[in-house]
Amino acid sequence: MWMNKLFLFLLPVVVCMTVFSTAQTVPSQPTPAEDPSDCLSSLEVIPDCIPEIFRSIISGQIGSIGHSCCHAFLGISTECVAHVFVFAPFFPPSLRDHCSRQH
Repeated sequence: MWMNKLFLFLLPVVVCMTVFSTAQTVPSQPTPAEDPSDCLSSLEVIPDCIPEIFRSIISGQIGSIGHSCCHAFLGISTECVAHVFVFAPFFPPSLRDHCSRQH
C-alpha cells in the first residue's frame, strides 16, 4: 500500500524532471512566453496543483482538480501548455474544458 502511494508521489516528480530536461535540450530556443519553467510558475504557487494535474493525467479523471488550480491553469497560454504537456497532448483541452465549466 505504501509503495503505491510512494509511486504516485514520485511519478509526477520524474515526469516534471523529464519534461524540463527535454525542453532544455531542444535546439531552437523558446521565446520567454513559451519557456516551460515560466508556464508552471502560476501552478507552483497553488498548493498541490501540479500533483493534482499529474494524478489526473495518470488516472484519466479530471474531476479531482480544484478551483484554484483550474483558475491558474486557465491563465496559462496555449503555447506554454503545448510545451509543458508534450507527453500528454490530449489532456490540456480536456482540462481546459473542465476548468471552464467550473467558473
